[in-house]
Amino acid sequence: MGIAASTEGLLLLRVLAATGAAVLGAGIALPVKQTSHKVMCALVSFAAGGLFAVTAFHIMPESFELAGFYAAAGATAVGLALFWIVGRYLYFVCPACYASHQESGYLRLGWLMITTMALHSLTDGFAITAGHEAALHHSNKLGLLILLAVSYHKVPEGLALMGVARMSGFSKAKAFIITVLVETTTGLGALIGLLVLGAPPYTLGILLGFIGGSFLYVVLFALLKEMWLHEKTPILFYAGLGMASILAVSWLIGGAAPHG
Repeated sequence: MGIAASTEGLLLLRVLAATGAAVLGAGIALPVKQTSHKVMCALVSFAAGGLFAVTAFHIMPESFELAGFYAAAGATAVGLALFWIVGRYLYFVCPACYASHQESGYLRLGWLMITTMALHSLTDGFAITAGHEAALHHSNKLGLLILLAVSYHKVPEGLALMGVARMSGFSKAKAFIITVLVETTTGLGALIGLLVLGAPPYTLGILLGFIGGSFLYVVLFALLKEMWLHEKTPILFYAGLGMASILAVSWLIGGAAPHG
């Protein structure tokens, strides 16, 4: 009972930390109506680098180990394809990635955006729980690294949502409240993720593969879009910093090997 309670308490703290990162981003955006492109570009690129590192060096190896190569690769493809379909035919899954472009009229707050953002945050919350479960039984640092990478991305996400709400005509207070409410779906995703607690290794491997695919979509979308429209050097620099930070934390908490 005590172990279960402490485990659930740790998971709650992780969800609150990730949500808090988005709220921090929204708070940073409070004084201004639109965040500068350079700031958004740096934050998005840094976060993309972090997400890529945790996916390539931790999530995918863990998924392959638990579910086997073909099943894990298939789950990854499904996650990537689902997010691509939503982003292509419904609405942008990653408004932070688009917000850094400062295109005139590029985003307007509406139900489609709220729905896709909720899906994005649900996946983040689910990823935190799945990583937490994997850390309990398999890779003891995966949960913390997923939390760190998700939190990286939550900061520009909060900035972007706040900016979109402000440009849609909402006051600072209402825009902040909207951002916080949308980001609370991260907690809902974590609650849904409780269903995987105690899941067989194969099932957990499939879920991690799906999460890895969704992360890869965000990484590819953010970096490739930015590099296509803007200078490559600063984007690669900040992405490299994000990757290096994840690898450094991984080394500090579990030895030099990226996966384990």
